[in-house]
Amino acid sequence: MTAALISVFAVVLIAIIFEYINGFHDTANSIATVVGTKVLTPRQAIVLAATTNLLGAFTGIAVAKTISSGLVDSHFVTQGVLMCALLGGIVWNLITWWFGMPSSSTHALVGGLTGAVLAVGVSLASASDLKNKDGKQVGVWDTLIWNVEKEKIKKSFKEGLDPEVEAALAAERELASKSGTHNLKVKVPVEKDGATVMEEKSVQVVVFGGRVKQVVETKKMEKEGLLNKVIIPMFTSPVVGFVGGFLIMSILYACLRSFRPVVVNKTFGKLQIGSAAYMGWSHGMNDATKTMGIITLALVTATADQIGVPGWMQVSKIPDPYHLSPFGTFVSWLPEWLQFGYMPDPVDFKSPAVPVWVVCVCALTMAAGTAAGGWKIIKTMGHKMVKLQPVHGFAAETTAATVLAVTGSLGMPVSTTHAITTSIMGVGCAKRSSALKLGIVERILWAWVMTIPAAGGIAFGLVWLAGKFGWMTFN
Repeated sequence: MTAALISVFAVVLIAIIFEYINGFHDTANSIATVVGTKVLTPRQAIVLAATTNLLGAFTGIAVAKTISSGLVDSHFVTQGVLMCALLGGIVWNLITWWFGMPSSSTHALVGGLTGAVLAVGVSLASASDLKNKDGKQVGVWDTLIWNVEKEKIKKSFKEGLDPEVEAALAAERELASKSGTHNLKVKVPVEKDGATVMEEKSVQVVVFGGRVKQVVETKKMEKEGLLNKVIIPMFTSPVVGFVGGFLIMSILYACLRSFRPVVVNKTFGKLQIGSAAYMGWSHGMNDATKTMGIITLALVTATADQIGVPGWMQVSKIPDPYHLSPFGTFVSWLPEWLQFGYMPDPVDFKSPAVPVWVVCVCALTMAAGTAAGGWKIIKTMGHKMVKLQPVHGFAAETTAATVLAVTGSLGMPVSTTHAITTSIMGVGCAKRSSALKLGIVERILWAWVMTIPAAGGIAFGLVWLAGKFGWMTFN
């Protein structure tokens, strides 16, 4: 086994370790409020969180695509760089876990990735050898994708099929029965020089469970990069969480003022189980998928470098048109009446697909880490920050889970910790401003501010030391 191949396995192993630590570090995000309100025992809450985290990890991979291709220039990413990035996130997660501070594992990973790539840029620049994939001399900051606007093609389904598409499907019966995204060649009438001629064009259709949907493409400009996918959401999502928690709690106070506290606690004690499950699902969808992105990035790089990666680990930049997500595969096993007309999204042929085994391993590892628990952080969020009743927990969890579900579907690696913590703060302020223990809040805010630079600094130092001692080369 070559050193290059060993490094690939090392990246995958360290990524799985990061995912496990992410699970027990961020357990508090899913269950702190439901434990703090005593609706569930810690053991019951952990089982609920592990189960819903697992389901969430299977149902969305938009964040994985952002991490794997939208934050740094992949030309400067090697297996060694990825190892240092992951170790930077792991070290910071363990430090904040030890002190019971609910910092962001998402931002720790982003910080580690950017710090490691910057270190490569600094090392190459010092040798006057910092060039992009086109051989053009660039600056250190060009190793990061900071703020770019790209033309994106938004794909949606149209009602019914065009006549020429129906004719092409009829001619390709075997193709029409195979689930996946198909490119059909159809002939359509086009006016040219005053005459009508038949011209061939490509049309995509998605086939699933005997159903066929025609894909419609709409071009739009979309902002990408660290500024748009990480920095701006890093500030806006906590604000939305705080304001949302405050408003929902204020509305609940207004609606429930005539009800007896016993009735309110009993009712919301039951409802909070649902909101905790919603929170766990959103957390899995947002957090488990970022490690999928790192592993996919490592496998794509290894496959392109042709270092003898086993076939089951190879990932092409051009995805399989018949690739179904684990969730889509699961739905395909169900009888038609239980599929409720489900259709998988069209395959994006410009982004590598996340392998099914990567999704399964990350989802199960996240669930196992969640089951291990993170009692120090649970104590801080569920008990120390503000005293919670079931109605407060319901409001905080519903707000935070909605923030995560929306940003996760948009591919924004938002901090689960920020969303739930600020939601709890907003709920506490709606209760009364003095209900918040500002000393604890101040410590949490400092952990937030320091996460990206601290994890980035650790990763930067690891890459610099590896280069200095000759353990890593950058060209």
